This record gives sequence, structure tokens and C-alpha cells, in this order.
Amino acid sequence: MRRLLLGLFPAPWRARYGDEFEALLEERPLGPFDVADVLLAAIDAHLHLRGLAAADHSKGFAMTLRIGGIAAVLGGLLWAGGLIWSSADGTDETGPGIWVFLAGSVLLLLALVGLSAFQSRTHPRLVWAAFAVPAIGAIASFTGALVMALDQDATLLGGLAGWDLWFTGVITLVIGSGLFALASWRTSSVSRAGSLLLSAAAVVLIVIFPAAAGLVAIPWEPIVMYAFLALLVLFSAGWIVLGIGAIRQDRPIAIVSTGGAS
Repeated sequence: MRRLLLGLFPAPWRARYGDEFEALLEERPLGPFDVADVLLAAIDAHLHLRGLAAADHSKGFAMTLRIGGIAAVLGGLLWAGGLIWSSADGTDETGPGIWVFLAGSVLLLLALVGLSAFQSRTHPRLVWAAFAVPAIGAIASFTGALVMALDQDATLLGGLAGWDLWFTGVITLVIGSGLFALASWRTSSVSRAGSLLLSAAAVVLIVIFPAAAGLVAIPWEPIVMYAFLALLVLFSAGWIVLGIGAIRQDRPIAIVSTGGAS
């Protein structure tokens, strides 16, 4: 991974800063936030490079946790709001709600990257799993929703409909967010109230999933609807609380620095 990240930088940059950069990357495990920060630094280096006389870009792009916090607040609102809007319009036509949902999905991906900076460096596997599962869910639900928005009758590989991919993605995102909350709780890295809310949303989904998927029948169908609404409220509130906590604790984190600079 470190060699691959180093290879993203232009050759003149690597010749000048490569050894120092690689040594710094070896100091600690890399999390999703760090990888994103390095990717942005590599793009920045390509954009500003002027041969061997390039400016000193070894400092990195210096993302801040505030970005992840704002994305979490807006993403939580738009993701749940888009679903409610789409469900409440009472038609099968593509409406504004699905585009709100798509915007929320993108913001939640950004939030996952930004808030992962809080995770403990002593649990790299847990950090990556807590990031990867909900990220896959967000991408899958985004793709499925986009397919439905563009052509509701379109099918993907294997005859998979856009709705199927969307539904699977939503489940994976909610359950994965519960895993992200667990990782955050174990490391005490962000608001525990937010972690509890996301965990509660995952538990509600697990409980209602058999009925929502039509695997079991229940005597009063509105129970599933009310439970799903509660799930959306818990999920949205969890990300909002996590985001507010990140904004309050915001401090620049630079993975790459020179001469002790931060």
C-alpha cells in the first residue's frame, strides 16, 4: 500500500521527497482518512509540479475533520430525507427525493473518510472493516438509485434490477454504520451518543428485516412502516451527532510533514 501511494506522485517529487515520505508512512498504520489525504496530496503535486524545481508539496493536502463533520451532518439529513421524500410522493415516477438521496449518499461516503481519522491507530483492521462495509453499501445504494432514476426498467449484470442493488446497499450501509459506530465506541474517538444512535438503527434493521423482505408475515403491517421510520430517524440523528462532534473537535491532521512542521 505504501509503495503504491508513493508511486502516485510524479517522479521528480519522489526523487526529492520520496525517502522521507516513505519513512513517515512507516511510522503508523494507515487508515482511510490517511489514504484519502495522500491521494489529494498526489493530485496537488501533479497540478503544481514544475520539473525538478517544483514547490515543496511534501507537507500534504491537510484535510480537516471539519470536512467530515459537515459531510456527516448534511449526509445524514439528505440521505434519510431523500428516502422519506421518495416514499411519500405516492407515485412511481422519479422525483426530486431520489436526487436528494443520491447527494446524501455521496456526503456519507465523504463523512466515512473524514471521521475515520478519529479511529485508533491500534485497530487498523477494525478501522478498515468499519469503513469498507458502509462505504460499499453507500456505493451500491447510490448506483441502484441512479439506475432507477435514469431508467426504472433497466437491469444490471445477472438480471439484477436497480431496486435490488439499492435495497441491498441500504441494508449494508445501515449495518456497516453500526460497525463504524462500534469501532468509534471502542476507540472513544467520537461522540458516544452518535455511536449509540447508529447502533440502534442497525439493531432496528436487523429486527424488521425478515418482515420487510417478505420472509415472515406480521399481524399488523404498519408496524414495519413505523419501525422503518424510526430506523431513518435514528440513522440520520446518529450521523448528525457524530458530525457535530467532529466539527467541535476539529483540528488539522497532516499525514505528511517535513522538519517537524504540522
